[in-house]
Amino acid sequence: MTSPAPRAKGDYRLGGGLLAALGYVSMAGSLSTDLYLPSFPSIAQDLGVGASAVQLTLTAFLAGSAVGQLFIGALSDALGRRRVLIAALALFTVCGFAAAASPTLAVLIGVRAVQGFAGAAGAVLARAVVADLVSGERAVRAFSTLFIMIALGPTIASPLGALLTGVGGWRLALLGLAVFATGMLVVAILFIPESMPPDERHPLRVGALARNVGRLVRNPTYISYAIAYASGYAALMVYISSSSFIVQGVLDVTPFGYALTFSLSSIAVMLGAWSSGRIARARGATTTMRVGQVVTLLGASATALFASTGTLVLGTYLPSVFAVAVGCGIVMSSASALAIGHAVAAAGAGSALLGFLQFLFGALASPLGGTLGTDTAVPAGVSMTAFALTGLAAGFVATRRRTAA
Repeated sequence: MTSPAPRAKGDYRLGGGLLAALGYVSMAGSLSTDLYLPSFPSIAQDLGVGASAVQLTLTAFLAGSAVGQLFIGALSDALGRRRVLIAALALFTVCGFAAAASPTLAVLIGVRAVQGFAGAAGAVLARAVVADLVSGERAVRAFSTLFIMIALGPTIASPLGALLTGVGGWRLALLGLAVFATGMLVVAILFIPESMPPDERHPLRVGALARNVGRLVRNPTYISYAIAYASGYAALMVYISSSSFIVQGVLDVTPFGYALTFSLSSIAVMLGAWSSGRIARARGATTTMRVGQVVTLLGASATALFASTGTLVLGTYLPSVFAVAVGCGIVMSSASALAIGHAVAAAGAGSALLGFLQFLFGALASPLGGTLGTDTAVPAGVSMTAFALTGLAAGFVATRRRTAA
């Protein structure tokens, strides 16, 4: 199919149809993790491995995603958004079918690493296209919509993955992911145009890509907003990674009850992302981020307090983590817009570095909730609080740098 001609920046309107298409492809990461989580026991049983070995398939995906986040956006600064997105989604689709047919755990781990690399293009390039077309409060509202759709992924993926696993085991669950990936590829080909004019692209040189990333790392305002964004994601990942053993182990809730609480948290993230756009319209992006950080801190510190005093029950846990999820949804929508707004000269590299830090912080945060075992929620509460404080501090640094400039 012939690619639509590149348009000058601002010429292409970011309408609802394009935003929906960008939101769909940006769900690649969340669908790739949450859809197959219910199939972990099936993978372990079928391949004759332990639970910790199966976890390596998720670790490999996140590691691949981190690398993909760093390089795919920068590559799109040189070649344009559309062709990189289509190529990456084609590889993502092939990996989906290959993962479903993996004969051994080692093959599955390797395929998942490549799939993570390719799937990173969805979120990275969706953010970059938005940055190409709009800025300011319009960008915040657009990023809020993207985050709502990303947060919608777990709401759909977790029960669907459980259903597919129950019908046909883990291979059918991963085949379902491959079908979603095929749909993303078709949507990208048909509905996502080139948003970056050729005269705004950077030469495809490793040195140039390294310099773009280096300039962003040395930009204190950008990097502070990026850390605020990544810290919000890390706090959310502490909750997600520890929620199963806290709800089912500490609070003694059934697996079905846990599924309901997990869906509630996904709705909370969507609510936060939706609220972010409304708050930004009235008060601006910086105030919006600050509101989200305070809400996250309140929820995280409440979780730590209830857990450490022996008063953590379902009635205190759910409101606390609901606040964390809402706050993270607000923070990630607003902080991403603020960060990329300070990477105008290399929006693809800015989006890539933002995603790299997101997954790096997430990978570091994931195991923290279980450091003292599966019978206490104290580490999860303390870790979420620490990341909330880190994000709040980074936001203040970014604001001071921006004011001083």
